[in-house]
Amino acid sequence: RRQRPPPPQSPLEKVAAQEKLSLPQLSGRWFLVGMASRCSYLAEHSHRLEATAVTVTVLDGQSLAISTFRKLDGMCWEIRQRYLPAQAHGRFLLKGRGYGSKVDVVVGETDHSSYAILYYQKGRSISVKLYGRTSQVSDAVADKFVQHVRAVGLSEDVTYYFPTYGFCDSADEFHILDGEL
Repeated sequence: RRQRPPPPQSPLEKVAAQEKLSLPQLSGRWFLVGMASRCSYLAEHSHRLEATAVTVTVLDGQSLAISTFRKLDGMCWEIRQRYLPAQAHGRFLLKGRGYGSKVDVVVGETDHSSYAILYYQKGRSISVKLYGRTSQVSDAVADKFVQHVRAVGLSEDVTYYFPTYGFCDSADEFHILDGEL
């Protein structure tokens, strides 16, 4: 019997997680500054990007509750998700609905106080997101983001920056979407 070849290494396996990551220091409010992704929807609708804010809460010392606030058709929505701890520190699993809808998440780099660079992988596709404690980051942080983007084979032509104004602070009870908990 021939042995099956090992599965190809996923792009995320090559990504190192932030050393000395402090989940309590990660909690609080963040703003989505930029994102690199080959997502065709993003490419087609990049002119409609909305200011996006995220609130991170640490649950049970190891899971993260993520509340994303953004506008959709002029209404503020809150999308709630839970990042479950994965095999290694700084790595998380976001379970979606249905088979094959899980997303692997890695906190690639953060100083906890001004920026965080996270990697997301669903299937074979990878994206990189830059979050800031304010809606704008320094040039040095923006350069780091570009380096992380290039390191996983993405480029400037699939990098999008989000508006720095028009954030939602909350959503009413009729505009809350609960991810898989």
